This record gives sequence, C-alpha cells and structure tokens, in this order.
Amino acid sequence: MKRTTLSLLTVILLTAAAAVQAAGTVEEVTFYSDALGMERSVLVYLPEGYESSSDSYPVIYFIGNWMAGGPGAWLSPEPGYHHEQLDQMIGEGLIDPVIFVEVDPNAEPWAPNLPLRLPAFMTDSELNGNHETAMVEDLVPFIDASYRTLADRDHRYVCGASAGGYSAARLALRHWDLFGGLLTQVGTIAMEPQMAAVPMILAENDGPPYTFDPTAGQWSLYGFTWCAAMTPNLSNPPWYIDFWIDQDGEVIQDVAARYFSQSDSRWAAEMAAAGGEIEIFMSAGDEDFYLPFTTYFANDLDSLDIPYTLHMFHGEHDNQLFKPHLTFFMPLNATVDLQPRVINARNWWILVQASLELPGDLDASEIDASTLAITEIDGVALDHPIAAFATHHMSDINGNGHQDLTVWFDKRRILRILIEMGIGNQQPFEVTIEGETAAGWFLAATDSLRAVNIDHPEALKLLSLN
Repeated sequence: MKRTTLSLLTVILLTAAAAVQAAGTVEEVTFYSDALGMERSVLVYLPEGYESSSDSYPVIYFIGNWMAGGPGAWLSPEPGYHHEQLDQMIGEGLIDPVIFVEVDPNAEPWAPNLPLRLPAFMTDSELNGNHETAMVEDLVPFIDASYRTLADRDHRYVCGASAGGYSAARLALRHWDLFGGLLTQVGTIAMEPQMAAVPMILAENDGPPYTFDPTAGQWSLYGFTWCAAMTPNLSNPPWYIDFWIDQDGEVIQDVAARYFSQSDSRWAAEMAAAGGEIEIFMSAGDEDFYLPFTTYFANDLDSLDIPYTLHMFHGEHDNQLFKPHLTFFMPLNATVDLQPRVINARNWWILVQASLELPGDLDASEIDASTLAITEIDGVALDHPIAAFATHHMSDINGNGHQDLTVWFDKRRILRILIEMGIGNQQPFEVTIEGETAAGWFLAATDSLRAVNIDHPEALKLLSLN
C-alpha cells in the first residue's frame, strides 16, 4: 500500500541550465477570524501572470515548523526560500502555476512570563483559541473568495514542515472533504513517540519532587506547548494546562489518555471508517531524531490499509526538499508521444509505444523507467495501473534536440479497459502516464489515442484469451 524511495541529498537537483525565473509576487493579507475573534495575517504567493489572466489556480496551504515565527519564515515579499523555488519551477515550465499560502502556525502567549508566540498545532483549545476552526471555516473561504482558486478538494493541498507536520496531517485527515492532499516534510506527525522525551524533560527540571516549568529548557517548553493545544485547563494556574508527568516523574495515565487521544493516527482511523481518502506524501531523514514520528504514523497507516508514499533521504532534520516533494501533487509537466495513434484490436501487434520528454532543460535519462505506468484513461484513475515493460531506450525520436525515453505498454490491457468504460470505435480517449525520476521527482504526461475494431468478434475472443 505504499511507495518508498531512497535518494541522497546530493542528487535531488536534476541537471539543468540557468534557471528561467518567473516573477511571482508575495503579499501579506489580513482576514478576520470569527473562530478566534481577531484578525490574522497570512502571506500569499501569486504566480507570474496572475493579474493579467483569468485563470484559476490550485492552492497549497503551508504550516511552518517549530518556533519558526509567524508568516515570513518560508515566504517573503522579497525573493525568499519558497518564493524563489516556485518562481524557478513555474518559470521553467516544470509545474503549472499555483497559489501558495503561508499560514501563521502560532497562538498568542498563553501564560504569564511566557511572552512567546508558540505553535497552536491547529487544534481548538480553550487556552490557545479555535485555530482548527479558524483554518477551515475562516481562512480557506477567505482565500477562495479573495483569489481565483480552483475551489475544490482535488486542487487544495495542505503541507507541514517539522512540527507543522502534525497540524497539516490533523487538518487533512479530519477535513478530507476540504483537502485532497497531505505533504509532510520531516514531520512530527504521530504523537506517541513523545514518550521518549520524558527523561529529557525531567533532566531540565529540579526534582523529585518535580515542579515543571516551560522555561526550564527546550524539551519542557516543547511539552508545555503541546499540552496547551491538547490538554488545556483554565482552572490550573499558573500555566493553565494539565501536564502528563507528575511530581514523581511518572506519567499520569488519565491526562496522557486525553493527550494522546489527539493523535493523527486516530484521525486517520476515523477518516478510513468514514470512507474518506486523501493522497499522502511524507519525507524523513534516516538520521533524523524525529524519524520515529513518521515511521510510527506510517505503520499505523499500513494497519489501516491507507495508501501513502514515504520518501526516505540520507540526512538529519532537513526540510529543504520542497521542490521534488511538491511534484507529488503537481507533477513535472512531461510530454508523451503515443504510437500508433490508432490502435487496432484485430492487429496482432500488442505494443503501444510511449516516448517521454521532461520539461525545460531536464534530461529524460533521469526518468526511472521502472516507475512508469498508465494511471488514468480519459481522466478516470485505474484501480490497477498498467506498468510499462522493462525494456526501454533513449533517442531523440522527434528530432527536437531533446532526449526521449521510450517504453512500451500492453495494448490488450488498454483495450479491455476501453470496453469496460464503454469507449467505442473511433472515439478519442486520453491516456495519462505517471512516474518518477531517479532523484524522486514525480512526473505526468497525457496524450490522445483512438481505437478501432473494439467490438469485432475475433478481437473480443483474442482479448478474452490474454
């Protein structure tokens, strides 16, 4: 139920000539949140050409990492991290234009002597405020009303880095009717591995008996911040939370049960029980201290039979892989030429040839031929994609100076699907091929074909025997 890729950080960038930079813009906008009873700010990236076109665009909502500050850590009105990468990818034609929204992940200070804005983890908390409701009932409608968005779940994705991974997963799994895709980058997704932090929290505080203080150290602050979202208690000053470790250093079971009931694994199980589904992509470094957060969640997805893609890379807590990861939802705009253009059900030749090119200056030799498959016919996703045959070769088949990767597919499997779908003789239909590059970038390409003699008795007999 999963696809796992492993690559070195040193090979994440495909060979390319000088980047063709688009000129997207970033603007800070405010909206009033009824759920929070205040104005909130977000940064919105608009692709080049937005003002002069009438097009509508997919939207990515991005939730930043632990203590990264408010909006501006990932986008900037000046060229910045994601701003520059989006400009390059859109400018080179690698992906289609997209609107990118950097969400403020933080709540206002929730206790005396704690002047920090810390992550709200997108929960509805009596201490932090109703940040989950603010996101789904205030921000998303505001963006759809203010910009030309493709306002449906299939074109709306939520992305989270590090601690933002929990928030993104919570939103996507609990609101799968609103978001069609989840991307986490080295995310602290599952909550259960936080039990490993108990010795570090104890080491930061004096005891036993312990009197815990969020200012005692990083792990204490981390623990209190999660509790502000998960186990608030306005009757318990001075910090107004129920901490799940007692004065003897032991876990308080009833508090821990409340706390861990907010696990993303629970939301995944509830989504599956309700018949919901989303596309899930996760990344994790094989030397990352936070790796157990991702692997624990992945194991739960396996037990729930929920499909996902896990990309393992060699390294530590690194979330610099935005470009290749983004292509999971916005694949590289590859092109494909299918031959023959008209497939004859009575002809003995069983192969359909597909010659693929990558956009811009990317080299088709980077495509991993073993990943290529026909995944859609006429826009309908196939329950069982048609994998390419193992044989492949490189050439410049159309003489345009760019290398093509040529692979072949079984014509008979395509014809059977056409019959099941009721696509008749001479009726044009589209074929979509998807795959990956050796560096973990995702690609998609579509071309049109027609078929003849689909209903001929000899053809039907031949198809039934193979």
